[in-house]
Amino acid sequence: MRPLLSIVLPVHGVEKFLPRCLDSVLGDQPSQEFEVIAVDDRTPDDCGRILDEYAARDPRLRVLHLTENQGLGGARTAALPDVHGEYVWFVDSDDWLPDGALDAVLAELRAERATEQPVDVLLTGFTHVYPDGSTEPNPWRRVLAGSPLEAGCTLAEHPALLQSVMSVWNKIFRKDYLDSLDVSFGRGYYEDISLTYPALLAAARLRYLDRACYNYRRGRPGAITATSSAKHADAFAQYDAIFAFLDRRPSELRPLVFERTVKQALTVYDSPGLVPAELRRDFFHRIAAHFARHRPDGYRFPGGVTGLRYRLAARDARFAYDELRRTGRLPRTLKTSLTRTLRRSA
Repeated sequence: MRPLLSIVLPVHGVEKFLPRCLDSVLGDQPSQEFEVIAVDDRTPDDCGRILDEYAARDPRLRVLHLTENQGLGGARTAALPDVHGEYVWFVDSDDWLPDGALDAVLAELRAERATEQPVDVLLTGFTHVYPDGSTEPNPWRRVLAGSPLEAGCTLAEHPALLQSVMSVWNKIFRKDYLDSLDVSFGRGYYEDISLTYPALLAAARLRYLDRACYNYRRGRPGAITATSSAKHADAFAQYDAIFAFLDRRPSELRPLVFERTVKQALTVYDSPGLVPAELRRDFFHRIAAHFARHRPDGYRFPGGVTGLRYRLAARDARFAYDELRRTGRLPRTLKTSLTRTLRRSA
C-alpha cells in the first residue's frame, strides 16, 4: 500500500542531535502509514552509522548515502524519487517532533484524503527552542490561527500568510501537487524558499493545523541565521527562481511577494555580521539589481521610513541607506537633492 506520509530527512554534521530526531519520528509509533527517507549528505561525522543502525531495526526507515555533499536542497531533491507517500514532509535532522505530533498530522491527512479537494499544503504550528532550553511559541500564530486557513483557503484569500515563516519544515505537501509545479529546492542558503513560495502561491487549498507539531532549534552555533558567510548572497538565485515561476504562472500577489523578498534581503544586510564586511557593498548592489529585475509594474513604495529605505536600496544608495539606519536621518549634504530625486523617480 502507498503510505500516507513520507518524511524526508537530510543529514549532515548533526551527530549530537540525530538520535533525538529519529526517536521523535519513529519512537514506539507502530503505524505503517508513514515512511522515512534519510539522506546521508556525505556527513563528516558518525551520522551514517547511526542511520544504518536505526534502519536495521525499523524497515520504515530507508537510508540514501550520497557520494558527494549536495547541501540541504540537493539532499532533499535526491530523496524525492524514493518518496512513495501521498504527502511529503521535509524535516531537518537537528530538529524534532513533539510527542503526539505525528499522530495529529496523520489524522489530519487521513481526514483530507476523504474530502472532495484534499489539501495541497498543510501548515502546522511550531515552537522555537533556544540553546539554553527556553522556548518561544510560533510568533506568526496571530496571522494563521482563527483565519480562513483553519478551514482551508487559497493564498489570495489570506495573503497575510506571506508575513509568516517561509521555511519548508512546517509545511506538508501533497506529493502529486508538488510534482506538478515544476519547481525545486535551490542550492546553498535559503534553499527552501524557491519551493515554498510557488507551492503556496499555486495551491488550490491551504490549511493550518493550530497545534505545535515541530520543535525548531533556533540560534544554535553553525545555523545560517548566525553565521557570517558569502553564501547569504545565495538568496538572490532563490528570488530569481520564485519570479521565474511567477512569469509562468502570474499571480495578483506578485507585488506582495516582491516586497517580502526585499524585506528579507534588507534584513540579512542589516543583521550585524551576517554579510562579511568586504562583501557588503556587493550585497547591497545585488539588492538594487533585484529591484531593477523584479519590481512589478505599478509597484508603490511603502510610506514612512520603510519606504525611504526601500527607495534608497532601489537606487543603490548604500551610504545614505547606512546613515539612515545608523542615525535615523539622511546625511545633511544629501538630504535635499536626494529627496528631490527620489520623488521624481517614484
